[in-house]
Amino acid sequence: MAVRGQYYPNNKEVAPGDRKLYLQIESLTERGLQLAKAEVARLIKEEMMKMQNPALQLVNRGRYKVI
Repeated sequence: MAVRGQYYPNNKEVAPGDRKLYLQIESLTERGLQLAKAEVARLIKEEMMKMQNPALQLVNRGRYKVI
């Protein structure tokens, strides 16, 4: 997995030849790719649920998280 592209705010147009920020996932097999995509989706859902629950927001207040 690698983060590619450049961050652009919603109101700013992408410069010619550039791409918006995206996550590149590579695998040697189709199954590996499916598992990686499912894991990314699971982590996003988990973090979204934490953001919606005020009791859990106080637990992880740092900018970075070590996995």
